[in-house]
Amino acid sequence: MDVPFIREIVVIFSLSLIVLLLLHRARIPTILGFFVTGVIAGPSVLGVISAGSIESLAELGVILLLFTIGLEMSPERFGEFRRTALIGGTLQIGLTVSLVAVLTLIIGFPFNKALFLGFLISLSSTAVVLKVLQDFHDTESPHGQASLGILIFQDLAAVPMILTIPLLAGVSADPSSIMGTLLTGGLVLVGTLASSRWLVPRLFDVVAETRNREMFLLTVILVCATVTWITSEAGLSPALGAFLAGLIVANTDYAHRAQGTILPFQEVFLSFFFVSLGMLLDLGFFLSHLPLIVLAVLGVLLIKLALNSFVGFILGYSARIVVLISLVLAQIGEFSFILSESGLKYGLMDTLTFQAFLSVSLITMALTPFLISLSPRISERVVRSRVHPVIKNGRRYEKPRLKLEDHLIIVGMGITGRRLADLCQEHGIPYMGLDVNPEAVRKARDEGLNVYYGDGTHMNVLRHFNVPEAAVMVVAIADYPSTVHAIHEARALNESMKIIARIRGFENTENLYTAGADVVVSEKREATRRISDEIFSCYGEVCELEE
Repeated sequence: MDVPFIREIVVIFSLSLIVLLLLHRARIPTILGFFVTGVIAGPSVLGVISAGSIESLAELGVILLLFTIGLEMSPERFGEFRRTALIGGTLQIGLTVSLVAVLTLIIGFPFNKALFLGFLISLSSTAVVLKVLQDFHDTESPHGQASLGILIFQDLAAVPMILTIPLLAGVSADPSSIMGTLLTGGLVLVGTLASSRWLVPRLFDVVAETRNREMFLLTVILVCATVTWITSEAGLSPALGAFLAGLIVANTDYAHRAQGTILPFQEVFLSFFFVSLGMLLDLGFFLSHLPLIVLAVLGVLLIKLALNSFVGFILGYSARIVVLISLVLAQIGEFSFILSESGLKYGLMDTLTFQAFLSVSLITMALTPFLISLSPRISERVVRSRVHPVIKNGRRYEKPRLKLEDHLIIVGMGITGRRLADLCQEHGIPYMGLDVNPEAVRKARDEGLNVYYGDGTHMNVLRHFNVPEAAVMVVAIADYPSTVHAIHEARALNESMKIIARIRGFENTENLYTAGADVVVSEKREATRRISDEIFSCYGEVCELEE
């Protein structure tokens, strides 16, 4: 019996393994490897995958990917980035859509197509950014948190964009058709909210009582498939239905368990999505129009970097964090791919424009790992450059109300920083806390803590918080390069002060001691040491971990 779909999956995974092994030796990110695999397997090179299968795999990849993205958007997570998401996301989308629309109108595009192109370029890739930030251990960093907040808002904003496409295309010419389109979309959204509040939680309650893992997994898949099917039957995008299904499950008490169930398949979903994008790329078109595509990529990056930087300053982040955020969000995202397919269907773009957009999207996505890896160096050069006085002199600190001496400076008001501030309050120890996240500063102040907005990696900022007269400084920020830099600047101001650095993983402690740290505490290293001590004590031995 011939099963072509299985054969094609074997071909894709075999090619992926070979390409990833080759690229791994060159230290090239896996995302780029999946793109390359898709191009090789697609009709442009080997042609081992049929046209129908390419479309099916692309749609399946998008559906699975967007379900996992929706699954991670719990109300608690959105609440953590509420201000950044609402203000930053609204500004970022509004400014990008407006600027792109104006530029394309000048070129000669009609208004509906200009607005549609603005939609496409305004969205960034949650999947790519989240994957790369996880690889670089930057999800808890200030720029990582801010970027994820804006990405969450973008993903939610993509829903009304998808509903607007038929209206932009002029499909709904009469008022009754327009009302019908809006009513259909509204009913789907209302049904999503109702299901997440009443129907699906009760279904999960019944299934959870059985304590059967297989039944729970089937229920998660059933919810995803059902919402996707209903959305498709309503004439909307199946990918939108998968995203809404993820949101439904995310709003139940079983969201974490569902994430744990789906997590082993997440990398497979990602690989399907990126491979499918590579298969859709027409390599002949790409090579023949390479100069124009490169020019378009530079234009997109320039627009997004400039507008993202502006939004970062409006949100009140320091110059260094602003540059990092703008680089993280510089690409075009997966929801843009869905919008472009709908635009192709409704005549808002032709096949050649779709191929051009796909090429630009793939290049910006492929560049993201490199941009994020280089972002610390780029941000440092930009901030220190005299060529950019506006960026250099951007808001970096807030003047403290009290001038303390022999005090404790806490750089970073995450869980560790806030706990230290609480202990200082309880024991009457004079302290000041600094953080570059305005939201974290606001929350800490609401709790009565002596915390200010400030970038502890800059000597002038540290001087304003009287670091030369401080007794102790604790650096508890997630960004390792920033930790090294903050220690170096603080030690230059105060040679006798005790500096304690907290790092999350197994980063090189030598650089921290060289910069001037007296004590370095690694959360993972200390946890490993404690567990190892307990294990070895059972055998009457002493465990010694290498630094």
